[in-house]
Amino acid sequence: MTRIFKIMMAIAAGLIIFNACGDGHKQETKEMCEKLPMQADGIVRMSKIQVNPDYLDEYMKYAIEVGTISLETEPGVLTMYAVADKENPCNITILETYASQEAYKSHIASEHFQKYKQGTLHMVDSLRLDDVTPLNPDNRIINYIQK
Repeated sequence: MTRIFKIMMAIAAGLIIFNACGDGHKQETKEMCEKLPMQADGIVRMSKIQVNPDYLDEYMKYAIEVGTISLETEPGVLTMYAVADKENPCNITILETYASQEAYKSHIASEHFQKYKQGTLHMVDSLRLDDVTPLNPDNRIINYIQK
């Protein structure tokens, strides 16, 4: 297996998107808290992170942990879908959706987010947070954690 494939598998192991058009086969999922509905002040964000290559494996552990805990325990965290660029796996993009501004504030104040943020400060070469507008707001990504 190539290093890129292993990294992609690690990301997928922590954060997986549900394919509603699949073959109908249901996979076991971990229990997640009930999610809040998206509010008028909800956030849809693309976080673009450039990770220092010397810290990529360590960074992935932090990213997977914070994404998993956030989805399992925070009602206002609706999506945490992380992907790595195939050509340069140090380029990480995370689709994040929060039910409201208050849900986002609660998330960044959480112990698990602060552990991630403080633990990875020296690993991140650059960070860009782009708030975006969904072209079709009726479409929803349903995140779940596979057992």
